[in-house]
Amino acid sequence: MIRGRTSLLSVLLLAAASTLMRSVAEADPGVGVNLGRIEINDRLAPGGSYNLPVLGVLNTGGDPGDYEVVITYLGDQSQRRPPADWFSFQPQRFHLEAKKAESVNIRLTLPTGADPGDYFAFIEAHPINESQGVRISIAAATKLSFTVKPSNWFEAQRVQINRYIDDNEPWSYAIPGSALTLLLLLTLRRFFRLRLHLERR
Repeated sequence: MIRGRTSLLSVLLLAAASTLMRSVAEADPGVGVNLGRIEINDRLAPGGSYNLPVLGVLNTGGDPGDYEVVITYLGDQSQRRPPADWFSFQPQRFHLEAKKAESVNIRLTLPTGADPGDYFAFIEAHPINESQGVRISIAAATKLSFTVKPSNWFEAQRVQINRYIDDNEPWSYAIPGSALTLLLLLTLRRFFRLRLHLERR
């Protein structure tokens, strides 16, 4: 009886050890980030676009792996949740060899109708695991907090125009400048023609 129990216990322990080994074997590579928190002290304007500090993502494990950066939230947070489509990441998905890092550029673009208030989110980096087996999910995240100020329609449009000009330099300056120069030349040409016509009389 005792021998039977011992044998059964051994089988159970062996099965548990086998499951644990499979879990470790299929575990994600390690991950770390270089920023603990991003706090934007200035109140942001609806319609504005802002470059956030560059996020460094590190493969802390011993194996290569694929990674991605996403936006996540606290389950019961009191602050507003900025939608994921307000953010763009360059790159958002990438491959990392063991102990290597990737720099991710983050841009926050607020729509003109963004509600004023305090916002909070996590900028989370994690390995991508496509396997269907048992796996251990890991992630590293940077806390992001910012405030959107109230804004009327005209202010939002002004911010959008400024953003368009900044995003399209130098063409945003070259094209209006060229148009103004052409208009000035046409005006001067017309003036000289009129003056020449008067002098001939």
